Amino acid sequence: MGFDTYFDVADRTLIDYRKQAGDLPRFVFDSSDAVIEGGSDEDQPDSVDFVTTAEGALAVLEAQGFGWNACVAAYGAVRGGGIAGSLLTGMYMAEKYFKKGKKGKIENARCDAEKRIEKEAEATPHDDLTALGQLLAASWLDETVDKPLFLNEFLWGDIPERSTGQISQVISAAQEAGVDPLPPARAIEALGSLFREARLVAWPILMTVFMTHLPSDTSVSYSLSGGMDEFEIVDRSSAQDFVDKWWTGTGEAVADYARNLGVLFGVLADFEGRLGPQYWFGQAIAALDHLEALNVDRSTSTNKQRGDALERLVEALFNAEGPELVVAEKNFRTEEEEVDLVLRSNLPDPYWAAQKSPYWFVECKNWSTPVGVPEIRIFESKMDDRKSTVRVGVFVSTNGFYTTAVERLKSAQVKDVGLIYAITLEDIRGLLNRRQTLSSWLLNEGAMRAFGGGLTGAKD
Repeated sequence: MGFDTYFDVADRTLIDYRKQAGDLPRFVFDSSDAVIEGGSDEDQPDSVDFVTTAEGALAVLEAQGFGWNACVAAYGAVRGGGIAGSLLTGMYMAEKYFKKGKKGKIENARCDAEKRIEKEAEATPHDDLTALGQLLAASWLDETVDKPLFLNEFLWGDIPERSTGQISQVISAAQEAGVDPLPPARAIEALGSLFREARLVAWPILMTVFMTHLPSDTSVSYSLSGGMDEFEIVDRSSAQDFVDKWWTGTGEAVADYARNLGVLFGVLADFEGRLGPQYWFGQAIAALDHLEALNVDRSTSTNKQRGDALERLVEALFNAEGPELVVAEKNFRTEEEEVDLVLRSNLPDPYWAAQKSPYWFVECKNWSTPVGVPEIRIFESKMDDRKSTVRVGVFVSTNGFYTTAVERLKSAQVKDVGLIYAITLEDIRGLLNRRQTLSSWLLNEGAMRAFGGGLTGAKD
């Protein structure tokens, strides 16, 4: 009995499934990538595939939350490297001790090894994943290599054993390539640990690392043709029906898995206690890149697309706060008005407790012009109507505020509506560069602005 479906990259089979269609390829294709060649209402198609390129696959991965910046942030939060470091320390000691066929002093060998490890350990998370991705891609594209450097037990989503085998493979490949082995070895050690915690998180991260370092036009395909008889694909109609069911079914499987983890990666905040905030900082950086790309030429996108992009950025910033500040509702609507984001606050700082605001309102404006007084007044009224539970508002404007709008912020306090904070895209860039939480920024720079301290660069 042969294999039925094949996931290929650069015309080389990465995964093959027997008598099934796997769910992992779902991460790298869009539904529009489905291609049914030939066939008719009575005849079986020639082929049924999903077809894209490395560039297309990376776009899909990013849209699902696995862009490069997000992956680097997630990896940086969980990397350890203790096993890889120990392996290399022993190797370096042996190399030094037996150098030139003469036994040296063990103390000198240990000191030399520790210095080498210390130097290699200075590599950043970006450096680690770049080194691993380059090794994987180079090996995969080398047609003279029968068994490329790809860790088979990671591919099907099985739980990798706790062994040094994968780490040793990467160390050997790095040494052959003439690069420091600790960074990529440390990366694969951390990804192996993450696989054991959450395979449907670790697998797309590995795909992003791998495909980022392939030529952008590298072919990526998932062929269902070998299983057409097995899957009862007898004509174009049944082929389309199978593709639709596979797409829906795998989407539901991924969604169920995410729910079992918590609310999409939420449980990973407990993974070494650090992944949650760092992951969302990475998501925010990726969202900021996307937002700025849309804003460069507004004629290439719609108002809704630009507005949604800003909301995704702001949502990621609040998700980085952890369970103390939760997005309770998006695009909350009544017959008369709409609120972009509603937050549920349980921030422990006494300052926030003193505001007596269990819920926050957030308004997002990705306009080509600054926000003025009329928009602040409307936002005030939304809060005022619900001031028994909403006394904190955050107004985000990508193009800043008019001076009169900033001056208007004080009136919300005078009228006992609550506190309204004004934040610009420049502010967001700064706090992302500093990895500063938004609530911390609001407590400091944001509070001074809300209290009437003014806004540098406000438009007259």
